[in-house]
Amino acid sequence: MSGSAVAEVGGAGAAGVAVGRREPAPSAGCEGGASQGDASAGSAGDVRGLSGLLRLLGSQAGLVSASALASVLGVAVGLVPFYCVARMATAIYATPARLDEVQSLAFVVLGALGGRVLFNALATVLAHVAAFRVLHDLRLRLARKLGGVPLSFFASRTTGELKRTMMDDVAQVESFIAHHFPDGVAAIAVPVLVTIALLSVDWRMALASVAVMPLAIGAMASSMRGMDEMHRKWFALQDRTNASMLEFLRGIHVVKSFGLTAQRFGDLSRSIEEGLAWMVSFMRTNGRGYGTFAALIGSSLVVLIPVGGLLHVTGKLSLQDLVLFLVLGPQLTLSMMRLMFAWGNVQRIEEGNARIMVVLLAPDLVARGGTKLPAHHGIAFREVSFSYGEEERGKAKEALSRVSFEVEAGKVTALVGPSGAGKTTLARLVPRLWEATSGRVEVGGVDVKEMPLDVLLGKVSVVFQEVFLFHGSVRENLRLAKPDATEAEIVQACKAARADEFVLRLPMGYGTPLGERGARLSGGEKQRLSIARALLKDAPILVLDEATAFADAENEALIQEALSALCQGRTVLVIAHRLASVASADKLVVLDEGEVRDQGTHEELLGRCALYQELFAHQSEAAAWVLSTEGSAADAGGAA
Repeated sequence: MSGSAVAEVGGAGAAGVAVGRREPAPSAGCEGGASQGDASAGSAGDVRGLSGLLRLLGSQAGLVSASALASVLGVAVGLVPFYCVARMATAIYATPARLDEVQSLAFVVLGALGGRVLFNALATVLAHVAAFRVLHDLRLRLARKLGGVPLSFFASRTTGELKRTMMDDVAQVESFIAHHFPDGVAAIAVPVLVTIALLSVDWRMALASVAVMPLAIGAMASSMRGMDEMHRKWFALQDRTNASMLEFLRGIHVVKSFGLTAQRFGDLSRSIEEGLAWMVSFMRTNGRGYGTFAALIGSSLVVLIPVGGLLHVTGKLSLQDLVLFLVLGPQLTLSMMRLMFAWGNVQRIEEGNARIMVVLLAPDLVARGGTKLPAHHGIAFREVSFSYGEEERGKAKEALSRVSFEVEAGKVTALVGPSGAGKTTLARLVPRLWEATSGRVEVGGVDVKEMPLDVLLGKVSVVFQEVFLFHGSVRENLRLAKPDATEAEIVQACKAARADEFVLRLPMGYGTPLGERGARLSGGEKQRLSIARALLKDAPILVLDEATAFADAENEALIQEALSALCQGRTVLVIAHRLASVASADKLVVLDEGEVRDQGTHEELLGRCALYQELFAHQSEAAAWVLSTEGSAADAGGAA
C-alpha cells in the first residue's frame, strides 16, 4: 500500500504515540471494570477511619509522632502560667504581700510562655515537613497508579472525581498530618493533665469544672445526627460541580457561540444551586446544635464561680485553689471544643482517604503482565469479544463478538465499516488500553496479556483520533515518545512529519510553549506534531485511528506525506472511513456491529461483499455532493 494512501485514513487527530499514556475512556467501563471498582472500594473500606489515615503516614510516622509529642509538651508548659497566676494571687493578698515571690513567678511565667512558643514552633515545623513529604509521595503514587490502570478504570469516573482525589483529597491528608493530628493529640492531653491536676486539689471543684460538658456533648451529638448522609450528598455535589466546571471551561467556545453564561449552563448552574441549598439546609439543621455546644462549652465559669465562692466562704477552699480552678477549669472545657473540631475534620477526611485508597488499590495492567517476548511484529485477533459492561435485556452489550483475523508483519491492514462497528475499540486492544472480554490478542505470536507491558508499549505507536498536546514546549511534547532524544533526532522527525517549517515560525522555535492542549496550534499542526512523536518513537507496529478526517486541503496533503514516511517498513493497522484512501491496502477487514463480515483486497471485496459495495457507493456519491445556491444539495456529476 502506498504511503499516500495510508495518509488518507482518518479522524480527528493524533494524540500520539506514547501508548502508555492513558486517554479518557469512552462512556462506560469494559467488562471487569465494575468489578475492579467494587473490589477496590471493598479494600478501601478496610482502611477507613483513623487507622486508615495513619497508614498513609508511612515512613513519616516518626516525624509525626515527634510533632505530636512537641505539641503535648507545648500544652503542658502552657499550663504553668495558670498555676503561677493562682500562686501570685495568694502572694499578693497575703499579709504582708510577698512581692518577691510574685516577681519570681513572673519570670517563671515568661519562661513558660517562651517554652510554649518553642515547642509549638517545633511541632509545626515537624508536622509540616512530614505532611509535605507524604503529600509528595502520595501524589506520585497516584500518578503512577493512574498511568498503569486500564481505561476501564476511568470509564465509571468523571474527570472531576479524579481531580478531587488527586488535589483536594490529598490536600486534606496534608491538613490532617500538619494540623488536625497534632492538635487532636494536644486536645486529648489537656483534659487528661488538667483533670489530674484539679482532682489532686479538690474533687468537688473538679466535677464543677466539667458539669456543663455532658450537656455540651449532648447538643453536639444531636447536631451530628445524619451527618454521614449529608457529607455523602455534599461530596457528590462537589464531584458534579467539578465535572461541570471542567466541561464548561473546555467547551467555552460553544457556550459563547450560543450566548450562554455560567448561570444558564445546565448542570453547572443546577449543581451550584443545589450546593447553596445544601449549605442552607445544613446550617438550619446543625447550626443550632453547634451554637448550643459552643455556648455551653465556654460557660464553665457559670458553675465554677458560685460553687467555688461557696466553698471558699465556708473555709473549705483556699483562695489559691479557688483562683487555680477559675483559670484552669475553662481550659478543660475549651480543649474539648478543639478536640471536637479535630474529630469532625477526621470524619470529613475519611471519605477522601477512602477515595484515595480506591485508586491506590485498583489492579493495574503491569501486575497481570507476563514474561514472554514476541517473535515477530505481526498482530492476530483470535475469537476476540469485548463488552463495555452496558446492560441490554439482562446481558452485557458486546462491542466486539468473536473477531478473528491477522495483520501480517510489515504490511498494511485497514479496518473499514459503518460508524459504531467497533473499529476503534478493536484497535485499542492492541496496546492494552482496553482488555478483551474473551479471546486472544497476539503480537508476534504472544498474547499481549502474557507480555511485559513495557515491551508491548515499546513496540506499538498509536495515532489517536483526538490530538492531545501537553502544556509544555514543542521539544518537551516530542520527547514524551523518547525522553533521551537528541536535538538532531527531534528536528529530523519534524522534517519527516512536515512540521519543521511551522515550528521554526513559532516565537521560540522548538522551545515555544504550546498552551493547554496545544491551544496555540491549528488542528493540522497538532496532527503533524503527533505524527512526529510517532516517528521519534520508531516503533515497529503502528495503529492509525483516522488522522486526516478534519484537516483542510493544505494540511491534509502535508499529513498524507508525513504518514507516508511513518508507515514505511512497519506493521500498520489502519482505521478508515474514506474507503478510496485505503483501496491499495494489503488487506481490508469489514466490520459491522462488532463482527467481521468479510476480509480481502479492495477488488475482492467489491466483487463479493454487499456491505463494502454499499459503503463504497455511498462515499462515491457523497464525493460528488455540492451545496447549490438555492439551498439544496445538487449532484455534481453522479457517482464516481
